[in-house]
Amino acid sequence: MRRNAFFSEMNDFFRAEGVAAVFSDSQKPHGLLNMSGSWRSSERANAGEPIPSLYVTHDHYAMLYRLASRPEPAKTRIELEVNNKFVDGPVTVYNTVGEIRGSEKPDEFIIVGAHLDSWDLGQGTTDNGTGSCVVLEAARIIAKSGIQPKRTIRFCLFTGEEEGLHGSRAYVKDHKDELGRTSLAIVHDTGTGKVVSIGTQRHETLKPVLERELMSVKALGVKEINNGSMGGSDHQSFDGAGVPGIMFRQDPAEYRLTHHSQSDTLDKAREPDLVQGAQVMAVFAMRMANLDSLLPHHEARPERRGGQ
Repeated sequence: MRRNAFFSEMNDFFRAEGVAAVFSDSQKPHGLLNMSGSWRSSERANAGEPIPSLYVTHDHYAMLYRLASRPEPAKTRIELEVNNKFVDGPVTVYNTVGEIRGSEKPDEFIIVGAHLDSWDLGQGTTDNGTGSCVVLEAARIIAKSGIQPKRTIRFCLFTGEEEGLHGSRAYVKDHKDELGRTSLAIVHDTGTGKVVSIGTQRHETLKPVLERELMSVKALGVKEINNGSMGGSDHQSFDGAGVPGIMFRQDPAEYRLTHHSQSDTLDKAREPDLVQGAQVMAVFAMRMANLDSLLPHHEARPERRGGQ
């Protein structure tokens, strides 16, 4: 909430000062650009006259900083030309949902998810083709095993995550009557790296329950259950509605260097790591589906803004 208030105050200041555009450092090497939505500051996107927000390569950003830092009376003037193309909307997009019905409690659910959409600078491989393929492979593993979970495992490929978690938020809204019977939402959304730990999103009551299940995935390389919190993906839509929502913590595997950039291409996918991710997701989802009771829910809380 404080962060949103800060952005709102900052944008009011920019408008009062007559700011034409906001430049941000792409924070990526080798002249790569970054691309992201404005949903981290919805006020900026929804303003009557929003200020354009533009990414520039790190080297160009550093040059502009040096020029602007020269001592007086040096002056720096920038001429800016931006060409945009707007498409008539709204544009209809879809979540893709499938499930393996539970044998004993089919009306209770485990959600296993990733997002389908990506930015168009590259191919969207690590953000989030890798997560999507992990979800599909986890579904295949469980189905092929022939072992039916006690609860229904629902596999969701959400859309509109990059623009503001639209797909998962719509799912939560459309399935609000099921939320009390939804035990957990698990999301895979930080690239191609191995799953190394699982955080509880600061819900300490989850930790002892999840730790009892750690041995089932420890041999696959998952080191610990911790109370850490991560933002920026579809688990937030569930967490904000009171349903435990977690995102796997992964080996970085250059994720922050490639995602949202021209370098997010198929050659960045690491097959052995994705196999491990699918194994962890399948085993963990089955263990959660077979618990004696639903995981403890929490009081609904506002979504933390962020983006993966």
